[in-house]
Amino acid sequence: MKPPRWASTLLDWWGDPNTVEEVQGDLLELYEYWVTTVGERKARWRYGLSVLKLLRPFAQSKSTDYPSPFLLSPAMIRNYVKIAGRNLSRNLAFGTINLLGLVLGLTCALIIFLVVAHETSYDHYQTQGDRIYRVGNYNINDKFTYPGTYSGMANAMRNDVPEAELVVPLLQIGGSTVSIPSTGNRFKTSLVYAGNELFRLLDYRWLAGDARTALSEPNTVVLTRALAETYFGTSDVLGKTLRLDNKPDLMVVGVLEDYPKTTSFPFDLLVSFPSVKTSMPDYDLNRWNGWNDNFQVFILLKKDTKPEQVTQRSAAILTKYRDEKAAKDQAIALTPLAEIHYGHNLGGRSANLKLLNILSLIGVFVLLIGCINFINLTTAQAFKRAKEIGIRKAVGSNRLSLIYQFLTEAGMVTFAATLLSILVAWLGLPTVVDLLGIPLTSADLFSGKTVAFLTALFILTTLLAGIYPAFRLSGMAPIWALKNNKMPQGRQTITLRQGLVVVQFTVSLVLITSTLLINQQLSFFKNADLGFNTAAIITVGLPDNSPAKLQTLRNRLAESSQVKDVSFSFNSASAESNWMQGMQYRKGTKAVDIKTQLKMGDSHYLSTYGIQLLAGAGLQDRDSTSFKVIANEVFLNRMGVAKPADAIGEKVYYGDGQEFATIIGVAKNFNVNSLHQKIDPTLIQVVPTNFYQAGIKLQTDQPNAEALKGVLAHIEKAWMETFPDRIFEYSFLDETLAKAYQAETRTSQLIGTATFLAIIIACLGLFGLAAFTAEQRTKEIGVRKVLGASVSGIVLLLSREFLKPVLVALLIASPVAWYAMNEWLQNFEFKVGISWDVFALAGGLAVLIAFLTVSFQSIRAALMNPVKSLRSD
Repeated sequence: MKPPRWASTLLDWWGDPNTVEEVQGDLLELYEYWVTTVGERKARWRYGLSVLKLLRPFAQSKSTDYPSPFLLSPAMIRNYVKIAGRNLSRNLAFGTINLLGLVLGLTCALIIFLVVAHETSYDHYQTQGDRIYRVGNYNINDKFTYPGTYSGMANAMRNDVPEAELVVPLLQIGGSTVSIPSTGNRFKTSLVYAGNELFRLLDYRWLAGDARTALSEPNTVVLTRALAETYFGTSDVLGKTLRLDNKPDLMVVGVLEDYPKTTSFPFDLLVSFPSVKTSMPDYDLNRWNGWNDNFQVFILLKKDTKPEQVTQRSAAILTKYRDEKAAKDQAIALTPLAEIHYGHNLGGRSANLKLLNILSLIGVFVLLIGCINFINLTTAQAFKRAKEIGIRKAVGSNRLSLIYQFLTEAGMVTFAATLLSILVAWLGLPTVVDLLGIPLTSADLFSGKTVAFLTALFILTTLLAGIYPAFRLSGMAPIWALKNNKMPQGRQTITLRQGLVVVQFTVSLVLITSTLLINQQLSFFKNADLGFNTAAIITVGLPDNSPAKLQTLRNRLAESSQVKDVSFSFNSASAESNWMQGMQYRKGTKAVDIKTQLKMGDSHYLSTYGIQLLAGAGLQDRDSTSFKVIANEVFLNRMGVAKPADAIGEKVYYGDGQEFATIIGVAKNFNVNSLHQKIDPTLIQVVPTNFYQAGIKLQTDQPNAEALKGVLAHIEKAWMETFPDRIFEYSFLDETLAKAYQAETRTSQLIGTATFLAIIIACLGLFGLAAFTAEQRTKEIGVRKVLGASVSGIVLLLSREFLKPVLVALLIASPVAWYAMNEWLQNFEFKVGISWDVFALAGGLAVLIAFLTVSFQSIRAALMNPVKSLRSD
């Protein structure tokens, strides 16, 4: 029968040391009496209440010797701060190492918080956001959701889904030329076709115009304030006109306030949906054979409606508008508005949720490494304060007073580190903005949300860095401390300190290994054989695909000896925006459904992009009327045809069974998508009405600067002669394709930076511990040198203590890094393997860095004069 432990602990910590023993004896006698009279349960309650009553005078005391956990007077706080300042100034070297480690850790955590907070705040301002969904196409076989859908899906949602309160189709068009008739100025821009339903779906602030009718009529447009001022120099633009791609003028009927920077709908130019018929008369708004990612449908579900109520209608809708086969292979997918920013969206900029989670973990780990430095160095140098602790406890100071003292010191270092981290983050913010393309400003650094985060981080870091040293040091017995003037160096203390070093280097090794593997994957991306040429190909958007215009442009371009070939097409051999089409191949009575990517190009398409033909003949420009196609090897595999020559002459059908074309050639596989995805079954055909891009192949893959400047001038001149009223813009294909791997490139750079910081912080800790060890073992080193020990032997002796934890960290970090990177590599269809040499290299780097860090102090101690060492106190 024992009294409650918490009450005894309170009495030990906060009671008068001179009377605690006597009081405890009296209370124990009372406790035994209560147990026999009222039972053990009530006895425990009475014992606890008696302890609280005894401690009440101390809780009301303002004495610095017996502080209450609930009451700290200003005099006490001043005393703690004064003592903490003296102690920090006396141990300036260790304090500086602690400060630098915490500054780096806090800066890393702060910048990562700004990035993650920004990326996870997209579209949160939308008042109906919890009911808004994007209608996508889910391929059951590939288990992949396409953000785009059939253009006929909008009417299907209106007619067949009663749960949809609003249906909003959006069609995005890029690379259009806007001219202002009143001034003659021209601008290159992207636009979105939308209806008035958009203003009921999303939150907009109107400066002028009527949201109910603004986009009801053809040839009307709504602008944002910023775009209106760019075009006309003022936001008072109602009734003014602008001309889009030299087609009928559009009248401005509304002006919107600029959208927030955390939106997935950054639309400056909104054209009425009825204008599609006048500006693009060939565009089918009720198409069910294929889709484009730039046509997306959003719905607002009625209140208390679950998305499953819509998706369960997939089979019925696809059977009604397509056929039963399509219903078996596809499904309707609804993506919540909150998740749109983490994938392809019309805003163009997306975030990777896995990367954000990785960044958050990195921030926690780097900060943890800094806190571990503080714990290790504070406990390591505590022997210098053993006498101070013993004297204070001997004259009556209780344990809680000492805990407050050590937490105050930790708080002062953390507070200084927090202020410095704000300065460093402010200086580094432009670099982060350039690296990630995130619109962060200094205002974000000093926002209320950031201040709250820093306050919480300050408290958490103070507790993490200070609470163990505070309890460890305050628990020293005063007689033992005064007698020995050092901390007890039992086995447990050494094990804990080494364990913390293991944690530091485990994190560092995981980051080093991850950086090496990510760079290997990026190198693979850069050097992979895509099955076509990417070097020295310039792509230019086509504003007009009439045969006469295209022939004129080809003739003008061919006048330069630097131009090797020119092809007009829907897009490049590999592109993000793809045309997906349901196809069939019939083998007897059996029909094989093949989800196919269509590539539309002229007779120069294969030669310009260097696509190899395995069998049959190439395309001719006249094939646009004879329905001939070239298939890739993947398409043949889906057909069940083994040899390319056997596919020549075979017919291909639309998904609904209508005859489509005849295969006249077979092309070797090439990556029609990025290396994230597998190669789709692909057909190449000649469709001049869908030529929206020119691919210009230069004579040499690496032209010098002068030659490149000359050929670009020639291309621009040819362009202006063909399209004099359009703005000329170009891009290099290899640079465009490299953008598909921006997320991975940024991941590499961010993890590489975090790795560098983690190693620096860990090395600071090792440096401090090595200095402490060398100082503590000064006499031992002197004795060893007198007895004949060599400098190298002493260096090895002192270094071995710190290299063992690094080797243990390698054993722990290797499987963790392997698992993490194996999961990351699952994002790619084409990827590198994980080999043992990566872990060997990471471990070798860590051991080398640790040895160089420790050996500096070890060599310095080994070279010390043994006479001075033996004379030291």
